[in-house]
Amino acid sequence: MYKKLIDSINRPLLYERTEVKFWTDPYIATQMLEAHLNPNTDAASRKPDFICRCAAWMSSLLPKGASLLDIGCGPGLYTKRFAERGLRVTGLDFSENSIAYAREHDFESQYIIQDYLKMDFIESFDMITIIYYDYGALIP
Repeated sequence: MYKKLIDSINRPLLYERTEVKFWTDPYIATQMLEAHLNPNTDAASRKPDFICRCAAWMSSLLPKGASLLDIGCGPGLYTKRFAERGLRVTGLDFSENSIAYAREHDFESQYIIQDYLKMDFIESFDMITIIYYDYGALIP
């Protein structure tokens, strides 16, 4: 029991790969989805006005019908807006909570539950996005 307690308070080395799925922990995943959907903060996603402007600008860089892969799409806040502007969109995230929300609110896009560090697409895309921040996922 003591060893378990000590192990639980040890911090991993910076950029150390671990087997712990922090973001998929039920409590953390629920709190993250809530933070993404909160329109009054930029804590997990930008505020709705910024998301609309950003998605409009990014969509303007592609012709209608172009394909876009949104890596780390979360609850699909950008993904849905890309689809509304006529793009063929695939959203990818490993949060089951976020993907479930995205699928319930966006019937146009394809959503995939997967870790983008392990993705293996055969098809190509006209644009690939990874929006906002993703701290600690990629080593320098």
